[in-house]
Amino acid sequence: MTVRTVPLAVGLGATALGVGLAVVGAPLLPAGAVSTLPLLAVAVFAVAVAVLALLVRSLDGERGPRLPDTDSQFVAVPGDAVDDALAAGEGQESIRRRTEAVAVAALEREGLSPSAARDALADGTWTDTEGARALFDGTPITLADRLSGWLSGTRPFRRRVALATAELLRRTER
Repeated sequence: MTVRTVPLAVGLGATALGVGLAVVGAPLLPAGAVSTLPLLAVAVFAVAVAVLALLVRSLDGERGPRLPDTDSQFVAVPGDAVDDALAAGEGQESIRRRTEAVAVAALEREGLSPSAARDALADGTWTDTEGARALFDGTPITLADRLSGWLSGTRPFRRRVALATAELLRRTER
């Protein structure tokens, strides 16, 4: 099992247990030991959470943009510092600054000055991708984004970094 299927399996198991207790468990327990109403409430809640998680996963599509794999591990690739920072669990601001430095360098290759590149990142004119734009323009992560990330297994900040780096890669490959 992968990391993402373990929570799904645990959730489905808990849902099955809750439904099983609600349907069959109450008659098997001694009289007065457990009321049926709380069991039904827990079962309905568990089913609702499971259905919501499955809907988010199905509507979400891919977990994020897929970046091309490099042929050699010994070749320096722009953005390796960002990947290393993400893997090391560095702070979000540190990762955002490193990604911004890579973005400024990529926009400079297109002919922008460093200050114009920073301005384009800050005002969001450098891309049409909402998640990529939100990484640099200061848009806070909403509660809905956090809930979607929790249910899909992809954290909103990590998604923003992935979308921004994919957009930068697309722009540099033109």
